[in-house]
Amino acid sequence: LEETVVEVDETRQPSSLVFIGHVDVGKSTICGNLMFMSGMVDERTIEKFKQEAKEKNRDSWWLAYVMDINDDEKSKGKTVEVGRATLETPTKRYTVFDAPGHKNYVPDMIMGAAMADVAALVISARKGEYESGFERDGQTREHAQLARSLGVHKLVVIVNKMDEESVGWSQDRYNEIINGVTPFLKDQCGYKEEDITYVPISGLTGENIEKLSNKCPWYTGPPLLDILDGVEVPNRDPDGPLRVPILDKMKDRGVVAFGKVESGTIKIGSKLSIMPNNIKCQVTGLYNCKLELVKYACPGENIQVKVRMIDDENLINKGDVF
Repeated sequence: LEETVVEVDETRQPSSLVFIGHVDVGKSTICGNLMFMSGMVDERTIEKFKQEAKEKNRDSWWLAYVMDINDDEKSKGKTVEVGRATLETPTKRYTVFDAPGHKNYVPDMIMGAAMADVAALVISARKGEYESGFERDGQTREHAQLARSLGVHKLVVIVNKMDEESVGWSQDRYNEIINGVTPFLKDQCGYKEEDITYVPISGLTGENIEKLSNKCPWYTGPPLLDILDGVEVPNRDPDGPLRVPILDKMKDRGVVAFGKVESGTIKIGSKLSIMPNNIKCQVTGLYNCKLELVKYACPGENIQVKVRMIDDENLINKGDVF
């Protein structure tokens, strides 16, 4: 069965984005709205999600269903696994990871953050929700520190739910949150001031995501999609030595490894060694973040690598490197 090979999109820079933050701040809903506004999800699918949300008496959750795929997540409204999707802006092609905010699922969040170049820290402006997310047991602090220690340098702080009744696009509330979070991010997490961007949005209505809303004339910065388009991601060398850390593996008519190209270019047909055990293998298939077959992958791409010459998938472990 011959699969069609898709041309590699050279016009956009591959990057990864992870949404982090406390449980129920609206991460999946923002992801869903980003996908919807950038045209990555078609109208028919959206109609289906709206219908499904209505049946479960969760009218406002239909956007989150774009990211929360399994039924358990839909009925409880909590993200458990890391949702993946693709988002294209004029100059970048993002793989979006929607990390779970619940503290029982921190290991899943770590996997999402380990693959990301940019983190979007979502904070709810609703009365009581910002406080509970940022207090001692909240996940806002833990996620921000974990992302920084996993090598994510660029942070977009999204203040969500600005349309909520208790907030009403209040500039005072926005400033209170920014002044509360900034010292922590700079002093305790070690982010530099120029690497942090702030934006107030409403994930549900989509205000300030694609276009600026007239409801908050006091915000003078760009909308969220423009911020993501303008983030500087680290320079990587496509001609350098190949390095692909393996994040996961599975068996599917051969062994398939998931990973992100950190340097060099991986091609179909390449003969590679998997370190540290020096296992020899040959690449028979490369799949990009949309699971399309491609001939090669450049630094920054999240890929699946299908290899031959390895019979037992247990020879490959998480953390090994191509």
